[in-house]
Amino acid sequence: MPWGWSILSAGALSVLLVAGLAADGPVHTAVQSRPSGKGASSPATRPSGPTAFQPGVTIDWSKPAVRVSGSVVLRAGPLEFLACFPGKEHESIVLLEASAVHVYMALGLIGLSPGQPPTWDEDRGVFRRPIGDLVDVSFEWGPADRPQKAEANRWLREIEYARPPLSRPWVFAGSRRLNDGTLAADHSGAGVALVSFSDSLLALSRSRSSRDVDLWVEANADAIPPERTPVRLVLRPARPRPYRLRLDFRGAAFVDGRYVAPEDLANLLWLGRRPKPDSVYTIHVEGALQSDVTRLRQTLTARGVPAEAVRFVRSTNASNSTP
Repeated sequence: MPWGWSILSAGALSVLLVAGLAADGPVHTAVQSRPSGKGASSPATRPSGPTAFQPGVTIDWSKPAVRVSGSVVLRAGPLEFLACFPGKEHESIVLLEASAVHVYMALGLIGLSPGQPPTWDEDRGVFRRPIGDLVDVSFEWGPADRPQKAEANRWLREIEYARPPLSRPWVFAGSRRLNDGTLAADHSGAGVALVSFSDSLLALSRSRSSRDVDLWVEANADAIPPERTPVRLVLRPARPRPYRLRLDFRGAAFVDGRYVAPEDLANLLWLGRRPKPDSVYTIHVEGALQSDVTRLRQTLTARGVPAEAVRFVRSTNASNSTP
């Protein structure tokens, strides 16, 4: 039995057991409880700094953060995954040198709860939104004492707009448990997904098609180190993000000065309210018609952002909209 189990908090332990995942095989009976959201507890036996957990996986208790070893395997072309386990490296920037179950366990140890990957809604013809705690994703490479760092979105480029996507967290969906107790991600290779994929360990919060003609993002070669460069995928509990929000005279929405589709704006605000459900966002209205305001409010509400979470203020200058 690996050392990690000896320091597992009660909440994190139940999360792992309910999925039937232990290092030595499936566990068949358990009751789930959620951790407090403040990370794993701090018994005297817990290491104070970065500690090797399983092959390719390190836990930094002081952050807290999980680091997963990998290497760059792709620097150009449309993508389905940001990082993957063996099997998806032809459509992912980074191939991880760890098993999905060990990453799953490490995320549980730092207090994150898995949920459910996106599932297909036959009646509506769309993927249902994934559920699970939110995770910030970034990369490090180079010497551990002087690493180069990049948020995940900097290694990506939107195909339609030729720009990096806005920074947003991923969802700890937790993949699927198969009949033998293993994770589907360890068989399919589905790691950090950029499209809706039912095996994903970490899922994108917004529905995206995996059809080749619909792929929305590509590798940003200008920001990615050369192929075969060893890198570390860094996973942390998501932090709140401030946004500058405005609606211009044409009724177009902008986030931090960049045009976004209404469904993208709704997704960003929905994510922002996950860690702080009482958050209220201010959208500065710069000459838009009242009908445009009403239409956007209706779109946001239909996509899970309650009316009381958004304030429309007529203004000539947009300021920070901090949750």
